[in-house]
Amino acid sequence: MCQCTTASAPVQLVKQGLFPCSPVYPALAISLAMLEFAATLFVHLALNEATWCDALTMFLSKRGHVFNAKDSFHQRFGTALHQYQVLI
Repeated sequence: MCQCTTASAPVQLVKQGLFPCSPVYPALAISLAMLEFAATLFVHLALNEATWCDALTMFLSKRGHVFNAKDSFHQRFGTALHQYQVLI
């Protein structure tokens, strides 16, 4: 039996290099490389996480990735970044 079908969605996402924004039913996942970059960037620069997420949301929307709620990406990214930093 294939092991990949028995693993939970978050476990499957992590195996694919993505970090789930929710530990149970993730609707969004962030690249582990992006989280590593953001964690490093935030250590070396005094960035505002909300402003950075707004800029990234605008960047992504121009490429067809639109989020339904205004703060949806900021809240989910902030949670994922925090949990990533705790785990690291």
